[in-house]
Formats: sequence, structure tokens, C-alpha cells
Amino acid sequence: MTNYENYTFVQGEADVAPLLLLHGTGGDEQDLIPLGHFLSPQASLLAIRGRIVEQGANRYFKHTATGGFDLKNLESETTWLIETLQELASQHKLDLNRLIVMGYSNGANVAAKFILDGKVPIKTGIFFHPMILTPDDATTDLSDSAIWMSHGSLDPIVTEANFKALATAFTSKHAKVETYEAKQSHNLSENELQAAKDWLAQSGRLR
Repeated sequence: MTNYENYTFVQGEADVAPLLLLHGTGGDEQDLIPLGHFLSPQASLLAIRGRIVEQGANRYFKHTATGGFDLKNLESETTWLIETLQELASQHKLDLNRLIVMGYSNGANVAAKFILDGKVPIKTGIFFHPMILTPDDATTDLSDSAIWMSHGSLDPIVTEANFKALATAFTSKHAKVETYEAKQSHNLSENELQAAKDWLAQSGRLR
């Protein structure tokens, strides 16, 4: 395992699809390493920390003064994240077409956005408690994409309507989408993690 200023890379087996790990608000590049190992024990793991810090918490994009999403900052930080990903993938010889992105909360939000916008060739996503950030007007064809996403019915952050809007955004672009919904809050649960692991194992995307 190698640690740098804003990312961690764990070398895995070359014939197993690598995982990109994007943390939730307040997390860092170490947070999801254990979960990455759980989902795919032999995979290489690349975890990138968001460079925005709000009230001491790491994030991938800013809020406005009124608490909404800063959409201008979202665009610039998404561009930074994609450029960083491309540089690190090249450095560590990771195939972006095989890469599986796994994000939680804030990290899931930005990952879902860059796939919906067609800004990366990533075709597989696992999103824990994601939400749609902007109206979806991209014309991306995601017919080769497979998405798994989870939601808690007691989640005080992500509404059921928002979660369904995100799922619809993916299916309208012909992505294959599987959703997991449970009576829980914005936290991760053992059942949820096992469901994601089972889906990934059956997806055919690990090799």
C-alpha cells in the first residue's frame, strides 16, 4: 500500500477489474479500503480524497452559503477528479474501461454524475446512498453500463423521490440498474454491503 498526498493505491491482481473508491463527506482515502477488499479481495484499489474542506470535512465539491450545491464548483472539481483519475490510472497501469467505481454518499454523488455525463469510460458503478445533483440533460448512451445503488427509507439526506430520479436518469440512458432499499438511515449496513458484493460477483464485471 502506497500513500501520497491525496490518494492511496493498493496493488491487486492484474486480471481482476480494479476499483476506484470515493469516500463520503468527512472521509478520506483510507475510509473505503476495507470495503474495497470486502467487495473484491483480489482487486487493485485506487482511493482519491476530495480536495474541498468544509468545516473540517473533506468533500468532492462545495455547498453554497445557503446550503445548496455549488454547481460551478461541482463542475470544476469533477474535472479535477477526472484528470487526477486519468493521471493515476496511467501511472498505475489501470484500464479505465474495466474500472469499477464505488462511492458512498458525497463520493457516490460525484461518481454518478460523471458517468451520467459520459465524461469517463467507466461502465460499472456501486453507489451507496447516492443522490442526483443536477437536472439530467446529457444524451449519453449507457447501454453497456451496470449500476447498483442503495437507499434507506429513513435517510434524512436523500429522499425517495431523489433516489428514484437518479435511477430513472440511468435507465433512461439504457443502463442496467439494480436498486437496494431497506429500512435504515444514511449509514452502511451489513446486509447492504453483502447485497452489493453479491451483485458484483454475479455481474460479470470482475474480470
